[in-house]
Amino acid sequence: MLKFFRKNEKLSRWFLIIGMTLLMVSWLVFDQSSSFFTDMLVGRATWATTTDGEDITESERVYLQQQTRAIAALGDQTVRALGLDKDPVHWFLLTLEAEQAGLVGGEADGRLRLTDMANANKIPEMNLIGALCRESGLTPAQLFDTMAQLNGIDRYVNMVTSGPARLSATRLEQSAASLLAAVSGEIVVLDGVKSKVDVPAPTEEAIAKQLATYGGDRPGAGAHGFGYRIADRVRLEWLTIPGTVIVDLVEKSPALSNLELRKYWMEHPGEFPAAAISPTPPTFETVRVAVRAKVLETALKTKRQEIGKFIADRTQLAMRGIAQANGYFTLPADWASKQVSFATLGSELAAKFGIPNPATETSGEGWIELTEIDAILGLGLATTTRFGAQPLKTSQLVQAVKELGGKPTIVMQQGVVSPVLENPVGDLYAFRVTEAQMSAAPTSVDAVKDALIADATRTAKFEKLTALVPAIQTEADEHGLASVAGTYGVAAQPFTDLRQSEKQFLQYGLKLPGQLPELGADPTVAKAIVDRAMKLPAGKPIAELPLIDRTLVVTSPEKLAVAVVRIDSVTPMHQGDFAPLKESPRFRAIAANDQTAGTPTDLFTLDALKARHGFAYSNPRNSSDDESTDGAAPDAGSPAKAGG
Repeated sequence: MLKFFRKNEKLSRWFLIIGMTLLMVSWLVFDQSSSFFTDMLVGRATWATTTDGEDITESERVYLQQQTRAIAALGDQTVRALGLDKDPVHWFLLTLEAEQAGLVGGEADGRLRLTDMANANKIPEMNLIGALCRESGLTPAQLFDTMAQLNGIDRYVNMVTSGPARLSATRLEQSAASLLAAVSGEIVVLDGVKSKVDVPAPTEEAIAKQLATYGGDRPGAGAHGFGYRIADRVRLEWLTIPGTVIVDLVEKSPALSNLELRKYWMEHPGEFPAAAISPTPPTFETVRVAVRAKVLETALKTKRQEIGKFIADRTQLAMRGIAQANGYFTLPADWASKQVSFATLGSELAAKFGIPNPATETSGEGWIELTEIDAILGLGLATTTRFGAQPLKTSQLVQAVKELGGKPTIVMQQGVVSPVLENPVGDLYAFRVTEAQMSAAPTSVDAVKDALIADATRTAKFEKLTALVPAIQTEADEHGLASVAGTYGVAAQPFTDLRQSEKQFLQYGLKLPGQLPELGADPTVAKAIVDRAMKLPAGKPIAELPLIDRTLVVTSPEKLAVAVVRIDSVTPMHQGDFAPLKESPRFRAIAANDQTAGTPTDLFTLDALKARHGFAYSNPRNSSDDESTDGAAPDAGSPAKAGG
């Protein structure tokens, strides 16, 4: 064979060329066949099913993941509000509903959305399309289809939630009548603070749980008003030079002698013109009081500046040689023992200006919060223009210290004396933050134990009161509110013209209920009272109806209270109040929300969509697998859907 090929060299070259060509063709055919069969066997396997007869294959699942990445990159408010960027199943089911409603357009509809987005952001459209395709793995055609589906979802959501536009005049009037009916009566509020309810003292475990749950919330900001986060707090010391001392110092100075006053008058005659009714020019004696007041004002200002400069120079001298970074001093660890004390500074001021030793004070051993600084006598109202034309108060300077986060335009730090401040009566102050602690959750129960015990007890009392609601209702029905009030050691209080929403707010789209004694504005209790009142028979005065018909007990979980209410009268909505409301789109939105079960978010949650469509994974294991892989890029070998 070798001899044959050596003798027929030309023929051997042709054999080699044909053989290599056949080898490459067979390799390519085998590879494509392998990919094709992989798609057939894996990509077309059913991943999930719905009762609508819609199945999702494995390849479609990958395509849905790519679509989810594309819409997540848009930053669209609807996408985020509904959570469509979190789970491809959510996207699939809502797209399915939009398609079933006939609201999904074609490729041109989707491309128009991208065109508008590019124009709004002032970027080339092709750059936007390219970026989204790279991010998601979609082709441009698939991206346009995805955008069309998103447009369809927008239309579908708007259609479902656009009930206000379709509300009839009758339904609008019914809503207005319920919202604006005014109820009067009497209320007894039972809560965990004032009511006589015996409960065991909270356990250490209950207190610890209370702290763990609400420790990070600011007081009053958590559920039920709970919250134990410790606010920014500091310890202060300050030095005071009374304004009266400075006035006395200046008045005893030669600056206010007759010679200096006369000299000033002669140099500034235009500042003291003759009175309009005087035919003769002014003399020094006739304007002496005005001249003295003017000179005193100027001298006081000068003296305050002189004292302020001395304090600034002295404190800066004490810090000479200390390195600075970004305007802040790098203070040594033992700075507290090296810094110039206010006692020393006061003695030097006294010696320099011939005044009594200025008083030094501190905020005490405990911490004070920033909100308490304004209440410090004298210092709290003192201001400075050291950092700009706008005067800054002491509390604003303290808030800006580096140890509490700092502010770029106000350079303040712990251990460094402040600029001199002046209060409205002319007192001068210099202060120093000796310690600062940023807001943080308490690290131990002991730090806020009293508040924890009070709130845990309040919760326990509410739970007991809730269990006693049937007994409370019976007592109120049979013996009246006075009996209930006596049993629990609280007072019965009247309320007048309670509405579910005050009419002046409805036209602006605000549903703000009236105030109730102890409870304030409580929508839950207000609605329960008005609903009961609207159901009472209209044939006779409400006050003549049996107590059992017009007495109700309502729990307020948010306020941790139980309200016992007796309805005495109902004033219906005045037709004149309804006239300006019926044309208000904002009022229509409120009325539609009141007459619709659930919010739009409730209607389009993943759980709600799954329930409506009977969504189920073909293999239950896929549920957890999918949660861990959603949004991840598909493997290189994973089949991807070629079309929309």
